Amino acid sequence: MLRRDGSFWHEGVRVTHPRLREAFRAGVRWADAERVFVVQLGRFRGWLDVEDTAFFVDAYDAATGELAISDRSREPLAAETLRADPDGVLRCRLAEGFAARFTRAAQAELLAAVEIAADGVCVRAGQRLARAPGLDSLS
Repeated sequence: MLRRDGSFWHEGVRVTHPRLREAFRAGVRWADAERVFVVQLGRFRGWLDVEDTAFFVDAYDAATGELAISDRSREPLAAETLRADPDGVLRCRLAEGFAARFTRAAQAELLAAVEIAADGVCVRAGQRLARAPGLDSLS
């Protein structure tokens, strides 16, 4: 099971080994045929119960506007999909359409790139400002 806080649990025991935990995070995949999330580690493949989101944003690079995702992929931020949940945790939509939850470090990086413009909240992405209407309540 992948918990809301990003921790993995197997048969009631939390996965605490750092390298195994990172391998699990990097191995999360969507199995379209079965319509479930799985963890793929080499030839091992197991179904994954997801409590909240299967993917996490680990970093935001304001110089490029790119997100570093928990599965070790990178993609440009779609600022229009940003929003804060009731707990104040940032979330966005990834290119594949899945939701991603920001880690504390990534959220701090993104918030450092936020600017308040006349038309609302924007995020610095390289040389441009990208409008983030889902964050207007933060201003």
